[in-house]
Amino acid sequence: MAHPTRALFTIVSASLALLSTATAQTPDRKAVARNLVQAALVKPGDKVFISGAVRDSLLMEEIAIETMKAGGQPLIALGSERLTRRSFDDVPTSYDSIAPKLDLALIETFDVQIPIDIFEHEGVLADVPQARRTARAKAGEPATQAFYRRHARVVNLGNGLYPSATLARRLGVPQPALAAVFWKAAAVPAQTLRVKGDALAAIVANAKQVTVTHPNGTNITFALDAERDFTSDGALTAEKVSQGTAAASTYIPAGEYIAPAASGSANGTVVFDKLIWDGKVVRGLRLTFSNGRLTAMSAASPMEGLRAAYDGAGGGKDQFGYIDIGLNPETRLPVGSGRIVWTAPGSIAIGIGDNRGFGGTNASDFGFVGQLGGATIKVDGKAVVENGQLK
Repeated sequence: MAHPTRALFTIVSASLALLSTATAQTPDRKAVARNLVQAALVKPGDKVFISGAVRDSLLMEEIAIETMKAGGQPLIALGSERLTRRSFDDVPTSYDSIAPKLDLALIETFDVQIPIDIFEHEGVLADVPQARRTARAKAGEPATQAFYRRHARVVNLGNGLYPSATLARRLGVPQPALAAVFWKAAAVPAQTLRVKGDALAAIVANAKQVTVTHPNGTNITFALDAERDFTSDGALTAEKVSQGTAAASTYIPAGEYIAPAASGSANGTVVFDKLIWDGKVVRGLRLTFSNGRLTAMSAASPMEGLRAAYDGAGGGKDQFGYIDIGLNPETRLPVGSGRIVWTAPGSIAIGIGDNRGFGGTNASDFGFVGQLGGATIKVDGKAVVENGQLK
């Protein structure tokens, strides 16, 4: 998936869609486009930035038409994995720190973004020196800050689950079956997901302590900044837009309860059995936190790439960032392969570092997320997820 802040403005970021009227494997492009535009609350005069790969050019055209039918003004931009990689391979290192003037101009110009995931393969940037990636992340910080000030509306189609052959192999699921799950999960009504998220929010509202445990050795306690929590349910509202750009961003398939952690509150250990970094599996990653900060990081397998990214970053890279709980009953896909299946019901994603895309205020050019399946979450002693099952 993309950088964990997820909502960062970029012409190569993923696109979004809501397809409640689409069929399981042959979605009606017009219906998908119409629902995306409606989910983004496009209104007369809105300037709408639509991005994706050539693969989805017909869908992007339909989104543009639906935008115009709603009185909006669309612009389509194409991106690709190849372009992303060549931007490093063919472009001089001296330009890595150039000021993001175009990104800033685009952020200020567009009211709505509708991106479609373009990445199908893992490790697209593998072997690109970490120093170059870090330099670009640091240079892009002014654009990142501008994006979160803007309160733009974002609806993404893909959510890291675009049914590619690579993802199917990673999950051990036939690609046609993955596609069927993708479109079925994408069609779950926003209201259904909102009810599930609201139920969690009501429990967390006055909670003093959250505890996450797992048989793999995970045992961590923390508090949540409940005033900044939200549910990504596939449709935006005026209230979400006013809350800020993180809440005003939704990802399809939808279904996530998201809450940033209270600063300084996390104590304990998190263990991720598998995670994917630059296309390689890191096994047995163990993270230890004290008073909200990462104090130790080790793994049962090599993790040089992850370590280099962490060591080269700045800002609050060591802060315990957020939790993300999957709510979508139709995202019946394996959790634990190393790929993040955000909306899998009862799954728990835990992030460190930058958490602005998840409602928080911690800024860093490093963000990391891993996922637990089969874990238990207790809020002031009451289980809300038990052994991976939503209560």
